[in-house]
Amino acid sequence: MTIQDVFSMLVGEWKGTNRLNLSFLPDPIFESPSTAKAVKRMKGQCLEIAYTWVYEGEQHEGVILITGSGKDNSVSAFWTDSWHSKYVLMECKGTISGEGVINLMGHYSVPGHPDWGWRTEIVPGEESFKYLMFNISPEGEEDWAVETVFERA
Repeated sequence: MTIQDVFSMLVGEWKGTNRLNLSFLPDPIFESPSTAKAVKRMKGQCLEIAYTWVYEGEQHEGVILITGSGKDNSVSAFWTDSWHSKYVLMECKGTISGEGVINLMGHYSVPGHPDWGWRTEIVPGEESFKYLMFNISPEGEEDWAVETVFERA
């Protein structure tokens, strides 16, 4: 499956359930409704996915802008979220699999500590897709941070 095939599958409006994992808390999982809208940009060269979710009664939003030439399996993106990465655009690089799964990796700063990793997977399906995010410690330990399952709105 090419990057353009995935873009075409994802274009449209979506609704789903967002699961936020704050693993450092005694009750770590927070569920909320989520929406997304995916739009091709720049003559189809990019896909923008804008999404919403809720934490402690406050609505948050995020956006990821993804591109890939289709000449190889490399993909790149910029991502931000009003809660996870306020005021920062995270640059992400990665690949697309033959099944169309987009796997991206970025990094963020933690003052006084080595950078942490942030991995994003976008898994297309028939009339659905998963938007998954993982936190990666400087030691390489990965823990899921966000799982959102979307269906066509």
